[in-house]
Amino acid sequence: MSRYPFMDYVREYMDSMQGYYAEITWGNVMRRFQRMERDLIKLKEEKKISTLSPKNMTVEDVRQLLIFRKNAGTGASDLRHEISAIRGLLAFVENTSAEICMIKNPGLKPKGRQAKLPSMTNSTYEKILARSEGVGTEDWYMTRAYALVLFTLVSSCRNKEIRFMDVDDIDTVKWEFHIIHVKAEDTYGGPRWVPIHPDARPILARYLLLRKKWLEERSRTSKALFPSFSSEDGYLSSNSLRKIKTQVEQDIGEKFDLRKCRRTFGQRYLDAGVSIEAVAVLMGHASTKTTEEFYCRKSNEEASNCAKEVW
Repeated sequence: MSRYPFMDYVREYMDSMQGYYAEITWGNVMRRFQRMERDLIKLKEEKKISTLSPKNMTVEDVRQLLIFRKNAGTGASDLRHEISAIRGLLAFVENTSAEICMIKNPGLKPKGRQAKLPSMTNSTYEKILARSEGVGTEDWYMTRAYALVLFTLVSSCRNKEIRFMDVDDIDTVKWEFHIIHVKAEDTYGGPRWVPIHPDARPILARYLLLRKKWLEERSRTSKALFPSFSSEDGYLSSNSLRKIKTQVEQDIGEKFDLRKCRRTFGQRYLDAGVSIEAVAVLMGHASTKTTEEFYCRKSNEEASNCAKEVW
């Protein structure tokens, strides 16, 4: 074991979780553990904890770590994730201290649930749509950027699902997306079809033509919908997707993330009268609970109007 054994055990634990976590989630959890290690080293130097080894951590060690994170202003959602991470790690090394700590110190667990984050406003959506229509037919970079953002807005695709989508997964006759490489595809996730909303068809049609020309001019081939020449597998990285999205942000003068695009997909269809059950299926959720709690839900006004319609 190294001088700081925490990450030695973390690497073993995270290796065991390969295939369980989606790629992005795996990276987020690993970064969470790296930050946790820095906090533990500080606490050890201050003699507030007894060890840096997950195998030997005591109930008091876990308590001190969570108190430190809480006092540092860690939000409720992040704190829940950190509790889950330390529980998983200690359970992996057959240490029950985290479980006992939460039983003995229930006040350390954040109360309430995470509020649903907002979707994109109609004005922002319309601005993106309008700006996409004005992109030059030979402007590869802006065409790609707007195609990516509108693709996300009308497909509800997750980051991984966008990255690994092939050009043949789009049916421009029926105007449908076939989303094959879904989140947790090796466990509970399954492929799904999503119709392409008319709003996105013009920019996607222009992008597909420009994509073909761009590859031909470089004597290259790629099956990726959004190809990369720098990666071994020919698919863009998660960071590359975010950089491409940034071009649209700069063009419209507003910031947003691709998850907001996914939430917007659900909210717009729900507001248009599509049932929550159908929206959940299109978004790849196993039940409507996740859809309603984190992505989209009828407003009180909409619910009230629906009630009045049955009078």
